[in-house]
Amino acid sequence: MSSIYFTLCSNNYLPFAFTLGKSLKELESDVKLVIGLADRVNVNIDYSVWNEFDFLPCFDLGYPDFESMLARYNIIEFNTAIKPFYFEYLFAKYPEVDQIYYLDPDLCFYQSPKLMDQEWSEAEILLTPNLIYTTPKPSTGELASLRHGMYNLGFIGLKRGTESFRLIQWWKERLKEHCRIDKCYGIFVDQKWMDLAPLFFDKIKSVKHPGWNMAWWNFSERKLLQTSEGYSVNQADTPLVFFHFSGFKPEKSHLTERLLTDEFKEAENAALATLYQSYRNQLLENGYEVLSQIKPSLSFKEALNSPWNRLGRKLKSKMTNAIYRIFAV
Repeated sequence: MSSIYFTLCSNNYLPFAFTLGKSLKELESDVKLVIGLADRVNVNIDYSVWNEFDFLPCFDLGYPDFESMLARYNIIEFNTAIKPFYFEYLFAKYPEVDQIYYLDPDLCFYQSPKLMDQEWSEAEILLTPNLIYTTPKPSTGELASLRHGMYNLGFIGLKRGTESFRLIQWWKERLKEHCRIDKCYGIFVDQKWMDLAPLFFDKIKSVKHPGWNMAWWNFSERKLLQTSEGYSVNQADTPLVFFHFSGFKPEKSHLTERLLTDEFKEAENAALATLYQSYRNQLLENGYEVLSQIKPSLSFKEALNSPWNRLGRKLKSKMTNAIYRIFAV
């Protein structure tokens, strides 16, 4: 076994993880997917039904830091903050494994994940940039990249080596306290930190393949095509490897809750509409209607999610922007 894959989610997001896992298994039956449970084991869920996957609750890793991280983070921040800890744990647990890929639960694969193994060469760190082509005018994806980071960490691959292990330690230390959604201060969970990685680490490869990590933020440069062979991006000979359904909820009519504009519409691209409808059906088949209603059992700091705190963050953002405009004149 040279590669393993893992994802992270709370119990209510398990339908997404199951859909991801099934897409991997249908393409490569021997794939090992670890579902990192950022939650407590729920007695009302029969995890054994999904015995083709390995469940690994976060507190089974043995890191005492997680308790204090719960006290300062909300559910999204915590789910992303524990990512490098899982990398460290899995590399130690599986010494025979050379490569570990993190995959967001709302990814879905359309080509063999083993294609990713061909990209390593001398690299130890694989990243996917949000965008790979310039556009005539500023795009939604460019503006999103400035706010959220250049690389989407719904995917990251690490190969056993000096640089990847250095990255894990550096990343871990920062995410213990600074994995926040705080765009005023230039922080967006675990992701914005990776903008700094090329400054400090070598053997990083930015995979500029349009079929990797296609999502709403790169619709301006990537058109989905449906061919007799499946799905392609921009041209028939460029296969869609994996798609990121970020912010998608099957009960909603729009593509993502993260992009509430008319810039992209399902009806404008029949292939995209078909892709989303198929994914919607898969989520429903994998228990979305029941599992999505389960409340995460971890106790996050209540103040972080209170209406007053959310209002405070909005006011802080407006004040920061106002001060910036004054001094930028």
